[in-house]
Amino acid sequence: MIYDVDIVRVPEQTLVTLRRRGPISEIGARMARLRVLAAEAGLSPAGPMMGRFHDDATASTELDYEVCLPVEPLADGSVPDRVGEARGELVPAHHALITTHTGRRDQMDEAVKALREALDAVGYRACGPLTEVYVTNSATTPDPARQVTELRLPYAR
Repeated sequence: MIYDVDIVRVPEQTLVTLRRRGPISEIGARMARLRVLAAEAGLSPAGPMMGRFHDDATASTELDYEVCLPVEPLADGSVPDRVGEARGELVPAHHALITTHTGRRDQMDEAVKALREALDAVGYRACGPLTEVYVTNSATTPDPARQVTELRLPYAR
């Protein structure tokens, strides 16, 4: 599959995140837990779930990753520092290389490779973790072959 890579400006986002080391097979349970924590804190979702990967996803069966949920800020514009075992975070606006993968998550290695090759081609360096934005999920798109994931790699010149 051929992946088009673009440079985009990612707007500022308010997130709640849950970071742990473990197998990727736990990602669904972690997402469910994060949704519960956000709801208990009275936070409203403001976009699709995301995963941020602090390791190379092909390097190990135990990964350092976090699940993230964009949320509406509180009435005063803030987000709580702690949300149970999760934490709140304000991600500033930034630029990222971006591509879109349609299909199963375990088949997106070529999409990640395309991002890294584009990064090298323009002479930039990554300045943050690879982020997967789950545009669709198993609830909205039961067929894994039709699920859409946006991959973002923030960069610095």
